[in-house]
Amino acid sequence: MQNIFSTINYEYPRPANFDEKNPEFDIFKNLPIENCFEPKIQILKNVRISTNSVIFNYFKIFKESCIGVNYEKYRKGFRFFFKFIFPKFNFSEKRFLLITDEWTSNYYHWHIFALKKLLILREKNLIENSLLFLPKKYQRYKFVLPSLEKFGIKKNQIVFLRRKSNIKVAELPLIDASKQHPIAFQEIRKILTNDVKTAPDFGPKIYISREGQVLRFVENEEKVVELLASYGFKKIIIDQFSYDEQIAICSKIKYLVSPHGAGITNLIFMPEGSSVLEMASRPHVNTAVTDYYKLASMLNIKYFYQECEMGSSSKVKDFHHASLVVDLEKLEKNLKQILSQS
Repeated sequence: MQNIFSTINYEYPRPANFDEKNPEFDIFKNLPIENCFEPKIQILKNVRISTNSVIFNYFKIFKESCIGVNYEKYRKGFRFFFKFIFPKFNFSEKRFLLITDEWTSNYYHWHIFALKKLLILREKNLIENSLLFLPKKYQRYKFVLPSLEKFGIKKNQIVFLRRKSNIKVAELPLIDASKQHPIAFQEIRKILTNDVKTAPDFGPKIYISREGQVLRFVENEEKVVELLASYGFKKIIIDQFSYDEQIAICSKIKYLVSPHGAGITNLIFMPEGSSVLEMASRPHVNTAVTDYYKLASMLNIKYFYQECEMGSSSKVKDFHHASLVVDLEKLEKNLKQILSQS
């Protein structure tokens, strides 16, 4: 396979509805240029993987396999080892692949981090004759096995490890791929949308609802849906569909409107040149969440942004998880702009 991870410097374009004079768009100003480095792989020998995807050997913990502050927490005392050292399983004759970390059970993190690592391993011809480690809880997630199958992972290659245990492996490729890469995401989209299955046809204009969720739902959704319907948008609750159906539905979308949340991750299945409007609550200073903006940009999807007020009925009051109240006048203005740019 051709090397798709050549080192590049990537500059994010401004949102399609960017307004220099509007302070709502300040979070998109002065974004640093992304240094997209070619990932590096270090081959580790005779190490153990805990069920939370942390690599260790005796009393050494590999920092690269830990999330944030967890590394320092694990190093203090012996709590980590008391929790994960027994029972243990031995696959000392086998090479294992590790694509998960302590966050990748999340739908967004699975697609953006786990599948990116799997793509790297595939490019380096490391999938064949290897076993894939996964925590046992991943058996419950309906997106895991279908997406792995698309990358050529067979069920008999997967070893699910139960809670509070660890597994010894003969060889483990440790991937350093902390930086995002536009070509990688375009390749992931190509793999996942290959051989799209049939699914209900909702047309090219979709609104992904978070109805029934306790986080980031739209409080005035009835009025929002009414306005969107007048412009030809259809409301769907995306997680009611199988993974293959989600891919099929979203691969036909030309326009997507969605509140911030896991559902908008499905923009990774949308074709190049399509448009997405993300509705998100007003961020705190210096803590803006621009994950979907960056993903859309790297996939050559036109990104539109609408800041919303935090709702009052949500039990959660932090900006990243609170419910939203959508300004209908602002939404209609954005819809007209999105549709005029087609």
